[in-house]
Amino acid sequence: MNKFFSKTFSTFFWLGFLPAAPGTWGALGAFVLWVLFLRHMDIRFYVLTIILLSAIGIYTADFAEKHIFKKHDSPHIVIDEACGFFVSMIGVSTGIYWGIAGFILFRIFDIWKPYPINKFQSLPGGFGIMVDDIGAGIYVAIILNAAGYFLL
Repeated sequence: MNKFFSKTFSTFFWLGFLPAAPGTWGALGAFVLWVLFLRHMDIRFYVLTIILLSAIGIYTADFAEKHIFKKHDSPHIVIDEACGFFVSMIGVSTGIYWGIAGFILFRIFDIWKPYPINKFQSLPGGFGIMVDDIGAGIYVAIILNAAGYFLL
């Protein structure tokens, strides 16, 4: 694999190198992409996009962990936060306030890592890097969809 591509993608286009809380920068970058491009996408294409980004994320995070950063779940690898945020917004209203709520809740769940997602990050390689954040995103998507159902 090309080291430049792996480093660029696994750090979500270099956001993982920003100082202080790189995971928040990665999720914020995903939020901006969601606002500008993804929030009005047909749900089928949106989910397909997440699956594709997650698959590439697993591969590039695995490569970056082993050959670039040489550390399990390096803080510079933030593609997992980006994909986790995208998962958070599946089926959620496209309003900007819902996106802000999704961003805040995702960061809380990503940091908190409630059971059983706290067990997932110990899995090896790129899969272990990605799956806990995708799990946090699933929790947030459930909460936001339930809130939307009862509030709208």
